[in-house]
Amino acid sequence: MIGLVETIWLFVRGDDSVRMIRAATPEGGVRLLVYGPGNLQEVHEFRDPVACAAHESEVEQRLVAAGFALEQFTDRRTGEERRSVPRGSDRRRES
Repeated sequence: MIGLVETIWLFVRGDDSVRMIRAATPEGGVRLLVYGPGNLQEVHEFRDPVACAAHESEVEQRLVAAGFALEQFTDRRTGEERRSVPRGSDRRRES
């Protein structure tokens, strides 16, 4: 069981992707699920959110060092979804 999904990150590098999901557990802990690249899957359990955030940061640093870029961030606690600007385009218009 995943738990209550709080935050989702999607990192991409060419055709490869990695989805990282942070979810609260019924016991009051935090679970971090990492899917990708390919069929790789990891599940990490933490007793507190600070330890989970530290591990999230380590995973993100490794992904960026390996050439991945953050494509999408969703915070389900606030309902906000943030997508990066598509590569090669700029949504802003010059006046």
